Amino acid sequence: MKLQKGNIKTTKQAEKVLGTKVIAKSVTPSIVSYETLVEEFTNGLKFKPAFGVQGAGLNPNLKNHLSTLLNLLDKHKSALDDIEDATLNFLVAAIRENPPVYIARTKDIKTDIEYFIAKTFIPFKGGKKKEVKVYLGKASEFNNDTKNNAAKVLGKKLLIKAINEKFDYKLAVKALNQKSDLK
Repeated sequence: MKLQKGNIKTTKQAEKVLGTKVIAKSVTPSIVSYETLVEEFTNGLKFKPAFGVQGAGLNPNLKNHLSTLLNLLDKHKSALDDIEDATLNFLVAAIRENPPVYIARTKDIKTDIEYFIAKTFIPFKGGKKKEVKVYLGKASEFNNDTKNNAAKVLGKKLLIKAINEKFDYKLAVKALNQKSDLK
């Protein structure tokens, strides 16, 4: 079936064209990593009961528990890194097959014409994300509706193609790490 921008009226039709479910909203799970846990418990302790009455600070008993926790984190750093890597590999593989699609409106400042883009996000170590965007066409071709099923179908097809053709996860990780090393 050749995709025509106006012929997909229902989510069910969109799913039939795609051969998969249309993802209305997706939340990438929090990825537990050694770095985020150490950061949380050394610099960014947000768990308010740990500070006692009126933020007086950690009492000696809690300091001992915190020390035990930090020692365990150090002892199991390698295992936590392996879990983070496996989690990221799973999420990236799932996104390659069936990316959550967000339709966004953008305006050309020279012509004042509104366009639609489809985008998704690829998670990386340390909570970083890489945005992948593809151009869909004029917003008017999709009735100016960012929830338009034809836009979602076209966006998903184009994102899958872009991710598989142009997105090399290992190279992207290397590039992100080099950027953070420069800071």
